[in-house]
Amino acid sequence: GLMWLQHGGSLRHTSEQNDGVSRYGWLMHDGENFGVQEIRDEGLVLRTEFVKQPGGEHGGDWSWRVTAKMESKGPAPLLSLFFYVATDGQGTLRPVLENGTRLAAVAGTAEELGDFTLTFLPPTGEGEEGPKYASYNFLAAGLPGLHRLTDLVRQSLRESSVFSPPGRPRRRFFGVSSTGGLPGEPPRGQLLLHQVTLEPPAVLEV
Repeated sequence: GLMWLQHGGSLRHTSEQNDGVSRYGWLMHDGENFGVQEIRDEGLVLRTEFVKQPGGEHGGDWSWRVTAKMESKGPAPLLSLFFYVATDGQGTLRPVLENGTRLAAVAGTAEELGDFTLTFLPPTGEGEEGPKYASYNFLAAGLPGLHRLTDLVRQSLRESSVFSPPGRPRRRFFGVSSTGGLPGEPPRGQLLLHQVTLEPPAVLEV
């Protein structure tokens, strides 16, 4: 799944009718192999696209691209995208870290999928632009149930991370830090979360 946070705003996860997300919906979807969705939230446009390649014994492989841009010109607020994988009772997840801070991949096993790997590519600029500067945080925690996902992530945020692009001013932002789960609630499953903080526009692929 995906959550997002425009720093200075509130954490978004599920789009509820009353939470101020002005528009969301599928632009194209064939019900099976591909889909394109657009979410507009306070000047931010998030476009998510997936394409699936059938095959094998477990349905095949898929790729997911998220494009983040602002509707207006001018300085963009810092944006964090939170890509997460969660289990609920069965299956195991293992983080694959790069430089100790970036969750490069999640390796896992689940009854329905067998062994799987989910890979998070570093962000790029729009079009043919190359790599994009980003800050990374990751969270590994026990999860009492999928209904507590948003609460667990919200409780893990600390305003102690620093975004320091080369040659530009440093800015503080809310980054996840592992807190070990929600107190008093025994974990049923696992959560692994990859937080990417950057200035839009940017493109990320999973």
